[in-house]
Amino acid sequence: MTWILLITFFLLLILDVPVVFCMLISSLAALLYTGVDPIMAGLEPTRNMNSLYPMVAVPFFILAGDLMNRGGLSDKIVNLCQALFGRMPGGLAMVTTSASMFFGAISGASSATCAAIGGVMIPAMEERGYQRPFATALAACSGTTGALIPPSMVLLFYGAITGKSVEKMFMAGVVPGVLMGLGLMVISFRYARKQNVPLVEATHYFRNLYTSGKESLWALLLVGIIFFGILGIPGLAKGVFTATEASAVAVVYALFVGFFVYKQLSLRQLPQIFAASAKTAATLTFLISAAGLFGWVLSLGFVPSAITSGLLDGSEALVAPFRESLTPDQYFLVKKYVVLVALNIALLIIGMFVDAGPAIIILAPIVAPIGDQLGMNPYHFGVMVVANLVIGLVTPPVGTTLFVASGVGKVRLASLVPFVLRFLWMMVVVQLLIILVEPITTWLPSFIK
Repeated sequence: MTWILLITFFLLLILDVPVVFCMLISSLAALLYTGVDPIMAGLEPTRNMNSLYPMVAVPFFILAGDLMNRGGLSDKIVNLCQALFGRMPGGLAMVTTSASMFFGAISGASSATCAAIGGVMIPAMEERGYQRPFATALAACSGTTGALIPPSMVLLFYGAITGKSVEKMFMAGVVPGVLMGLGLMVISFRYARKQNVPLVEATHYFRNLYTSGKESLWALLLVGIIFFGILGIPGLAKGVFTATEASAVAVVYALFVGFFVYKQLSLRQLPQIFAASAKTAATLTFLISAAGLFGWVLSLGFVPSAITSGLLDGSEALVAPFRESLTPDQYFLVKKYVVLVALNIALLIIGMFVDAGPAIIILAPIVAPIGDQLGMNPYHFGVMVVANLVIGLVTPPVGTTLFVASGVGKVRLASLVPFVLRFLWMMVVVQLLIILVEPITTWLPSFIK
């Protein structure tokens, strides 16, 4: 059964069939092969969705992102970041990354972040002397911070599927997302110095910073509402709403700001915005349902337990010759990191072929038991898995954010790859930090009781 499922899935993937249909067709083929009633296949997606209450946040965050984008949010954020970093070497590149981080803290999706910020910044960077492929690659890699900084859809999926607190998953992604962004800014700084990119001439630095800060205050306030509304103020106040409730608050706030503060929204725009958000949410729901069915069929073949035991037994065989020379604690630590190395390599390869969203829905119930067996903090382990798959968003052949950037920047994919590789090594370094330094992911969640 499992072989029929996997062979059919990868064969369809090679034939360039959309991944959602790869999952559906391969699941149906496996069920028919084993004689399972196909009606069960029809009921499973419904059962899966009804059990995931936190998924209600998905359409609300999508709508909030669309409303704030149409309401002028991206322009205000770009102006603020321009005032902060514009005069530094690599300033416009840093503006692209920092604006993506801010926008990702509202949209929660890497593709939306890349499209919104890249559409503004890629032409501006080219005008200032950056190579267009470099600017496009940077927009793609910067967009991935939106998949880690809350409200992250991928972290939401992981928390909901594994039964962990979505609020804690959100907070666990903050520091890794910021580190990812800072790493990209370092690469941009070095590139600008090496290529002698001209500095942006600017006067009245503090006046411009004050003006842009005042104009973007309402946009930044939404980030604070989501962040502190969930986390609370450590030592003073608890959070006042859940991640699901925060999504609804974000929509109401976005409507208020768009109509009465920035005044860039009108009633005539709302049907178009609602329709676009509904289309995106429906597509995502279809994808989640298909991935849930695929994961269910995998579980029928006992794949999760087989992978868990295989990794643990394989690592045991590798480190067994050194058992006598190590203390029990050292032996367990070596075994743990052997498993983590193998797991991360596997996730990196999977991320090259399957988008982060469906991949996490399929893999979360498979890999979560591995973290439990290794005694790892579930939020540390979850962010490690998500961050690894996020790297796949900018790796061929199925790098969703890379394709979005290619379209926005009007640049051939092949010309992007050399520049993407400059950023990928830094993303891998951050991934290693996530694996090795647990407090990076556990510090903020510790404030949520």
